[in-house]
Amino acid sequence: MKYLVLPLFLAVIIGFSGCENIEDNSSVIQAQVDTLFFKSFGAAGAQTQEGGLIFQGLTDNEILTLSTSGVELGTYDLGPDKNSYALFENANGVIYSTLEEGSGGEINITDRCGSCGSYSGNFRFFAVRPGLDTLYVTNGIFYNVAFDVTVDDGNNGSGSFSAQIDEVPFSPVSITAVDSGNSILISGATASNSILIRLPLEVAVGNYPLPMTGFQASYILEGATEDAQEGNISVISHDQAAKTIRGTFSFQTENYSITAGQFNVTYE
Repeated sequence: MKYLVLPLFLAVIIGFSGCENIEDNSSVIQAQVDTLFFKSFGAAGAQTQEGGLIFQGLTDNEILTLSTSGVELGTYDLGPDKNSYALFENANGVIYSTLEEGSGGEINITDRCGSCGSYSGNFRFFAVRPGLDTLYVTNGIFYNVAFDVTVDDGNNGSGSFSAQIDEVPFSPVSITAVDSGNSILISGATASNSILIRLPLEVAVGNYPLPMTGFQASYILEGATEDAQEGNISVISHDQAAKTIRGTFSFQTENYSITAGQFNVTYE
């Protein structure tokens, strides 16, 4: 079964009380995050190896992730002792999680379209940055988040790869993804700079803070390499049989801030 996904677009307009209306034809995740409104450019979904679901929405510099322990319609409770969770990464790369003490909330799957392979629902949660503060997410909805859509590798090497470097868009002219024997190496490069992501060969769907053994994120400028001092890699789908993997990343080196990173590749 392929776990790679892309947003599925339908010509629909729906409203949601207490939150801004969905007024375009895209799959979307949106919510009130403390006093600010979050609305993703699109939304992706995947089935986890544990038999649950993961939803993810991104803006230029923020990531909101929802994960349920099952695939059925209904309510999934969130909290440090639960199998479902929510994460929010802000523009500074700070991650708030419902896996920490003092957190909680719920994800409600209200609609499932079997013929088009998409899910809709709503959510609310309060997530913790350990020892510092709490983030409140209310009036959340995910709409028409699609699954099992065949990925289009495009015309740029192994798939798609993008990011922002100090808020400047990074669009590589060359994308590579290889199985090195122990790791998956994913890179995007221009004539002068590149970004390298290293993942364990059997990496599972999940969220991985940097630095972590087996994981690497580096920025290379004119031959000089700077490794991540802090950051995060999120794997939202990985089909080991098909050698396809999709995820997001953000990290901070000594001199550079890499944000809004995304990869969707086939490795060899």
